Amino acid sequence: MSEEKSPQSFSISGGQVSNAQIGGQAGRDLSATQNQQINQGDNEKSLAQADVVELIAQLEELFRNSELPEAQSSKAIKHLEAAKEEVQEKEPDKDFAAKNLQKATKVLKEANEAVTAGANIWEKVQPIITKLLPWLGVAAGFFT
Repeated sequence: MSEEKSPQSFSISGGQVSNAQIGGQAGRDLSATQNQQINQGDNEKSLAQADVVELIAQLEELFRNSELPEAQSSKAIKHLEAAKEEVQEKEPDKDFAAKNLQKATKVLKEANEAVTAGANIWEKVQPIITKLLPWLGVAAGFFT
């Protein structure tokens, strides 16, 4: 009795698969090909350096106009200024910029625990930070 090789194929597109196993029967020919293509959606367009500077300037403005205590606001602005200065370099150190942004958001979160004004400003800061994540090359958890 001869066994016919039955070709099998499947395709997954437009979704995400994780921890998937593809199996076959022992003794039969089995081949698997995996292609991975990562596309950034339109909502995650790469930011230009000038865009990043503008977003950091927006963050500075939010802190300047916030109801946070002067000491905390001033401290956060210093970190934002350092990040903005670094971003403006010919070859910016994105890690340095990200760490300064992280320090500024940490000041905000510490203020948030003590003052309700911190919660109001965080709602405005978070969408800007989210836009910066791809350019900085850090995950959202970096700022939590």
